Amino acid sequence: MPASILLALLFVALCLAAGRVVLRLLGATRPTWLAGAVGFATLTIAAALLVRMPGRAATAAAVIVLALAVGLVAIRRSLVPASAPRPAGAAHLGALAVVAIVIAVGSIPFWLSGHGGVLGEGIYTNDHAAQLYWTDWLQNGFGPEPSAVAFGYPVGPQSLVAVVAEATGASLIDAFNGLLLAIAALTALTALSLLGGLRPLARVAAAALAGLPFLGASFLAQSAFKETAMALLVLAFAATLALGTNSDGGRGPDLNRRAAVGSAALVALAGVFAYSVPALIWFALTGGGWLAVLFVAGDQRLDWGALRGAISRRRVPLALIGIVVLGIAAVTAGSIAGFSDRIGDVQASTGRLISPVFPGEALGLWPQGDFRVVRGEVPGALVGSAVGLAALAAGALVTLRNRGYALLAAVGAGVGVYLWARAFASIYVEAKALAVLAPLVIVVALGGLFSAQGRHRRVLAAFGAVVAVAATASTLLALREAPVGFGARGAELEQLAERVDGKTVAFLGVDRFGGYWLRGTLIRSPGGYVPAEVRARPEKVWQQGDAMDLDTLPSRRLDEFRYAITTTAAYQSSPPRNMREVARTDSFILWAREGATPRLGVLPGEGSDPGVRADCPFDGAGPRPETGAGPEAEAEATADDVAAVLPRPVVGEKAQWSRVLPFQAPGSASQSLPLRPGRWQLSLQYNSQVDLTAEASGLETELPASLAGMYRAHQGGGSFWPVGEIAVGSGGPVEVTVVATEPNALERAVGAPRRVWLGRLAASRFDATGGSAPGITPLDAACGSYVDHFGADAALANFTP
Repeated sequence: MPASILLALLFVALCLAAGRVVLRLLGATRPTWLAGAVGFATLTIAAALLVRMPGRAATAAAVIVLALAVGLVAIRRSLVPASAPRPAGAAHLGALAVVAIVIAVGSIPFWLSGHGGVLGEGIYTNDHAAQLYWTDWLQNGFGPEPSAVAFGYPVGPQSLVAVVAEATGASLIDAFNGLLLAIAALTALTALSLLGGLRPLARVAAAALAGLPFLGASFLAQSAFKETAMALLVLAFAATLALGTNSDGGRGPDLNRRAAVGSAALVALAGVFAYSVPALIWFALTGGGWLAVLFVAGDQRLDWGALRGAISRRRVPLALIGIVVLGIAAVTAGSIAGFSDRIGDVQASTGRLISPVFPGEALGLWPQGDFRVVRGEVPGALVGSAVGLAALAAGALVTLRNRGYALLAAVGAGVGVYLWARAFASIYVEAKALAVLAPLVIVVALGGLFSAQGRHRRVLAAFGAVVAVAATASTLLALREAPVGFGARGAELEQLAERVDGKTVAFLGVDRFGGYWLRGTLIRSPGGYVPAEVRARPEKVWQQGDAMDLDTLPSRRLDEFRYAITTTAAYQSSPPRNMREVARTDSFILWAREGATPRLGVLPGEGSDPGVRADCPFDGAGPRPETGAGPEAEAEATADDVAAVLPRPVVGEKAQWSRVLPFQAPGSASQSLPLRPGRWQLSLQYNSQVDLTAEASGLETELPASLAGMYRAHQGGGSFWPVGEIAVGSGGPVEVTVVATEPNALERAVGAPRRVWLGRLAASRFDATGGSAPGITPLDAACGSYVDHFGADAALANFTP
């Protein structure tokens, strides 16, 4: 957790320094907190271009640090007039307060949970798994290029994370969390640059809320940095227009025309690197709307002669800028074109949502911590939205009187993009559009209410204070709900990855983050997504909520890998004779393949289970692999085949737990399993935000909190995890109870919900000889038996567990 905060401060400092250099080089002499956004845009572009150089992130880090150092020295020694105005100490204190507040409040999920980790894992989304895997590739270049990166997925912020992680030695998880917090702080600083006319307390409050509005906090809570970065850039674009035209006390604009145009161009280009081509829609609509309002208001008349003269006087720098832009376009055109072909897929995807996000949430007043809950299930939603809409309308009127045309144009652009998404795109794109709009709404609403003049000034200011308090409460609710992933099982996978560095690995656990945890190996999994899918056998095609084992892959597919990883749960298929256990952690087994895998088949209907009961009368087992054909080629089983038969497990289904799932911690749930006398190994599917204790027949086992393998539509599914061994003496029902520990004191104090999702419970019986190895029997004699897999007699000969 401290690492994420320190990295957030580092990101903010780097962006402020880079922005300061760029603005001074563009001719700006007055300091502005817009520098942070300009620096973020500059570093996003630079990192994305430099990270592909030989040496990858290390080279990019060295170049960026050197350029920053040279730039800071240059502007200090020769480019800054001695008479250049400097910001007052109060302005610095206000900015420091804003950054401190935003980063501290944004870190609430970590403060509450007491640990760092992936925000949003399992409960909200697992999409961040892909970002981590892609960013590791950008940082190190190991393995094949991820397909999404190859077809042009925008990776500007990811490249910046790779550079900072490489330079500091931080983990990518901490670096991404630092970026998430830094984007919020930079958004607040950008808002601060637009709120100079407010009193200090009102200015700090409005800017901090713009950095973390309700939807901004909600997207931070799911590690969604693209939308918050885009919101920062759109706000910054409006700020460049505003600061390039608005006068302050008659002294002229805060940005000269060259600095304003250059900054706007950098911000727009960074939008392409962060959000791809659709980002340009926001900038085009904002700029076009702003110019239209200026012409209508009579504040702008285009002087073509003056324009030609300005171009003529600056033809050399303009030519250099043109060359740079063309170079960037040449480097990125292929990637942008490739991703543009996939934009339709994104527009059609529902992403992590099952229902539309209510547009009132963009107003910042939402009395529910989970942004996905539909309006009809949120008491007070319409009241909050009405208050927020009234605040926006009043603030917009004041802003219009204050000639804040750029801000209003940006709000109009945001509303236009949302309406287009509502009509033509998916609910996923709608939510993104609302998240981009949210900071603008806060700046216009609170900035207008707090800056109002005239006889209604006190009433509007009081109304603004009420709105600010309500908006703060909404943000805190969103951050209180935010789930934080747990890294214990990921650390076990990292430990195994060190044993097989650079080798091929079939990952047969269910964890979308497996590609990141096993970085440095050539990992593939039937779960697909990242890094790539390996096809499962038709009888055991993996679906969300299912477990995997060594039989999930056809024999020939297993031969494509030097190693395989499964969980240590007993409820799984037995290993083929050529798979040797070489390492084990509490949760995982690392198997090494020695020689070709025996050609084994499984009975139809096995699915994700270790085996299935052979039907009677037995009239053939159906297809089995053909030893001389391709990986999925099959032939009919023959009477000469033999079967590996397991003691039949007893399985309790998810619906058999004694209480409705999920349940809140602390609490417990139980179910009874009809077990015969003997020794049994218990295995459990679960997800939990707190540690669990499993109790059964004298057994008491601690199970770590884990969200690994949790999916939105299949909570409590995924891998089976080992619970422990019990001895059943007289037989009969055995009650298994799972107890959720109490949340920590801070979580209890703020009422943070901590939940438990339970899945299937399985008991695997050991035979009387004390072994778990399957028995070998002729296939035609396996009627009624629990068959693990089958094959030719030679395939199962000399079986060793």
